[in-house]
Amino acid sequence: MLSKGFGGAERLFVDFCQALANGGHNVQAVCHPEFDAISKLAHDKISISPLKVKWDWSPLARKRLEKILTDYSPQVIHSHLCRGSAVAGSVGDKLGIPVIANMHNYVNLKYYKDISHFCPSTEDQKRYLMSKGILEKNITIIPHFSMIPVVEKEIVINSNEPTTLVSFGRFVYKKGFHILLDAVKQLVESGLDIRLVLGGDGPEMKNLRHQAETANLQDRIKFHGWVNNVSDFLAISSYFILPSLDEPFGIVIIEAMARGKVILASKSKGPEEILDSSTAWKFEVNDSLSLAEAIRKAIYNPSESIKKARAAQIKYKSDYSPESIIPAYISLYNKMINQHRDYKYIS
Repeated sequence: MLSKGFGGAERLFVDFCQALANGGHNVQAVCHPEFDAISKLAHDKISISPLKVKWDWSPLARKRLEKILTDYSPQVIHSHLCRGSAVAGSVGDKLGIPVIANMHNYVNLKYYKDISHFCPSTEDQKRYLMSKGILEKNITIIPHFSMIPVVEKEIVINSNEPTTLVSFGRFVYKKGFHILLDAVKQLVESGLDIRLVLGGDGPEMKNLRHQAETANLQDRIKFHGWVNNVSDFLAISSYFILPSLDEPFGIVIIEAMARGKVILASKSKGPEEILDSSTAWKFEVNDSLSLAEAIRKAIYNPSESIKKARAAQIKYKSDYSPESIIPAYISLYNKMINQHRDYKYIS
């Protein structure tokens, strides 16, 4: 993982390293030296190898990674995002080490030409890969997971007034936070006493603040800043909202599932595969009226909301926890290692 920030893909990278290390596996974490979450990789089974890549096809970065991998002698390489996959794929192919790439989006496959095996998190991502010529035998769907602790206590809804809602993520247009602000405006104008705590940062921050001010929502909306502790942030409210216009998966969803939150999610591609009407309140993409109505239903039907939150938590445990996902990856790693036994391995 060669990016510096700490969004959903980076959180998954850290969780992968920690989960594998907790399972007794030796892990080499190759990451940017200024990676925001480098301290979260601390573990006696994790060896951190800094690698700075200034441009995607850098021969110097490839030479440095070749030295890093030669010294460590891994059996398999697991890459994340375009830059990491481009560099790791090239070096892994040269050294005869299988390279498995996690899919976090509908990627430009020019960065993935040397990847041995693809791991999309949804059926829709698999269809996309196959439409681009990737053979089905080189694709294994394995959902994302989270190491966030599961709330084991009974799920309840805080009945205090006003009702508080939370949402967080990168402040980019496709995350749909402007739709959420518009829905809050509609609900406040209809007389509903609600508050919104919005976590995150990014290029849309200025526009979102301006939207809140123009709608006279300064006292209703709090901009929390970047969320470093997801559990603590989700504890602010019983309700979590994902308003994305385009969401390939949505790690924030499974985090909210684990924490027993009432989830309201747009009918974008990832949430549509993760959630259904038994686990969340759904609303139409890019439709603030639909979102406002979903919020109203969730608030005025607390018993139904709690029922959905319980079902979502059960689904998290069975489908998206480390206990259910990591064994699938270990099985894939072993399969890839066995298939590559005739390759020239590092001595």
